[in-house]
Amino acid sequence: MSIWELLGDIFTIHLVLATLRLATPIALIALGETYSERVGIINVGVEGTAVLGGLVSALVAFYTGSPWIALIAAVLAGGLAGGLHALWCIRFRANHVVSGIGINILIAGLALFITSAVWGWRGTSSYSDTLNSWYIVGAMFVLIIASQILIFRTKWGLRLRVVGEKPEAADTAGINVHRTRYVYTIVNGMLCGLAGAFFFNNVGRFTTGMVGGRGFIGIAAMVIGNYSPFGALGAALMFGFIDALQMRLQTYIPSQFSIMLPYLITVLVLAFLIKRAQVPAALGQHYIKQ
Repeated sequence: MSIWELLGDIFTIHLVLATLRLATPIALIALGETYSERVGIINVGVEGTAVLGGLVSALVAFYTGSPWIALIAAVLAGGLAGGLHALWCIRFRANHVVSGIGINILIAGLALFITSAVWGWRGTSSYSDTLNSWYIVGAMFVLIIASQILIFRTKWGLRLRVVGEKPEAADTAGINVHRTRYVYTIVNGMLCGLAGAFFFNNVGRFTTGMVGGRGFIGIAAMVIGNYSPFGALGAALMFGFIDALQMRLQTYIPSQFSIMLPYLITVLVLAFLIKRAQVPAALGQHYIKQ
C-alpha cells in the first residue's frame, strides 16, 4: 500500500464524524469548567460528575424507558454535584482541588455500588431506546456560541469575569460574589451531567469506566482554550481528532501506543501552552465578605 492509499484510508468522512462525537463531551466539560473557573472556582470533580450523568441517564432510562427524561435527570444530577462542590468550597471554604477529588471518589464508589445492586455487575446491558447522540452534538455547538456571547458581550458576562478577577471590586459594585459562584459552579455541573448523558446515549449502555479520563482532558482543553468557549471548542476538536485518529491507527501500529496517544499529546500541549493561559486572578481563592 502506498503512502497516498494509506492516507486515503485513514482520512475519511468517518474520521470527521468520529472527531465530532469524541470532541462533544470534552467540549461540554471544558465549557462548564470555563464558567466555574471564570468566577474563581476550580473543579477537578468534573470527571466524577460526568460519570454521575451517565449513571443517572442509565438508571432513569432503565426505570422510565424515556431517553428525554433520562437526559433531563442527568443534567439535574450534574447540577446537584456542582452545588455540593460549591457548598464545600464557598460555605465551608474547603480546598477546591481536595473537594473535587472527594467528589470523584464519592461518585466512583456510588457508581460501583448502584450498578452492582441494580444490574448485578459494573455496567448495564445495551439499550435499544436511547437518544440520538447527534442531538447533543448540535446542542453543544449552540451552547458554545451562546456562552461566547454571554461571557464576552453581555453585562452578566462582565459580572462573572469580575468575580473571578477582583471579587472585592465586584462586591463593592453590588454583585453578590458568593451567589455568582454558586450559580456558575452549578452550571458547570449541569454541563458535565450533559456530557455524561452523551456518553451513555452514544454507547447505548453505562459502565463505570466509560468517561475514561476525558473529564481531565476537558480541563486541559479549557486551559489550552484560554478560558474562552471558542478556544475550548477548538482544543476539544483537536483532542477529539487525535482520539479518532488513534482508533484508526490501531490497524497499522501497536494498540498500546495508539491508545496512549491522546493522553501523551495532552501532557505535551499543556506543558508548552499552560504559561500562556490568562488565569483569573482570584482562581482558587476564598472570598470573605468584609
